[in-house]
Amino acid sequence: MHKTRLVGLAVFCCFVGCLAAAAKPKPASPADAKIPSWAKVSKAQIAEAKKLGVPVAFENASGLKFVLAPAGEFMMGSPDDEPGSYKEEKPQHKVKIRKAFYISIHQTTQGQWRALMGTKPWLGKASTKDDPLNAVTNVCWNDAMAFCAKLGKKDGGSYGLPSEAQWEYACRAGTTTRYCYGDDPEAKKLGQYAWYLDAGWNIESERHTHHVGVKKPNNWGVHDMHGNVWELCADAQHSNFEGAPSDDRPWMKGSVPNKDGALARVLRGGGLRSTDRRTRSASRYSYPQTASSYYVGFRVSCALPAKAK
Repeated sequence: MHKTRLVGLAVFCCFVGCLAAAAKPKPASPADAKIPSWAKVSKAQIAEAKKLGVPVAFENASGLKFVLAPAGEFMMGSPDDEPGSYKEEKPQHKVKIRKAFYISIHQTTQGQWRALMGTKPWLGKASTKDDPLNAVTNVCWNDAMAFCAKLGKKDGGSYGLPSEAQWEYACRAGTTTRYCYGDDPEAKKLGQYAWYLDAGWNIESERHTHHVGVKKPNNWGVHDMHGNVWELCADAQHSNFEGAPSDDRPWMKGSVPNKDGALARVLRGGGLRSTDRRTRSASRYSYPQTASSYYVGFRVSCALPAKAK
């Protein structure tokens, strides 16, 4: 009788233990993690993150903040009837973004550059102001790539400059208009989203890059895709989109090196001295790979981890 009671008690304890184990919450997966308060993401981004089992937004060890750009398709370049368009933005063509990627919500800042690289290349240069929250300038394409490589060594991430296709896709954030927020033919709202010629440069004391993230973000929570600094992309520059890739890989073939053997690279987004025409989503410009200036900077992209679904 006593033995029977002991067996019953053991079964009961085992049953209670199983219930407790079942009730114990499982560790949250990256996709279930709480969305950071700074991330102004869309339903499409959240859905893609859940599907892939990755965070929709994260901040890395160097303080750079990223949001997920979902996979998809878009029309790259400007249509023939877009006011103010340039021939180098044509022909407009469909591009497939094969895999989701992360894009930094801000242009890289002086503070982030200084913390990682230990230098201040903008000091003493014209039209610059030493401020850790200002977009970094006076760095060339090679410097920007070195920054991305060092980021990766620090935390193991796969960082780089976005391809031109990735850049425009992230800028448009699902839109097909002249700017990320609409067509706005007279640029009446552009100053809400961009530091450009009519929003800062005309004031002599403001002729320098500004704090990142002050202006409104686009639909995917990415700031300053229009204005502040022109942004370097991974691609070699081409005079137009004839023969351009139909996917998001950097376009490296076919560009002619300049006299010192260096390729020209692509700039996107316009800068603090650009007109409203030059800050359109489709606007692109050529820039020597080894050159640096007060109006050129960059933002960082990050590939998904290999274990993503």
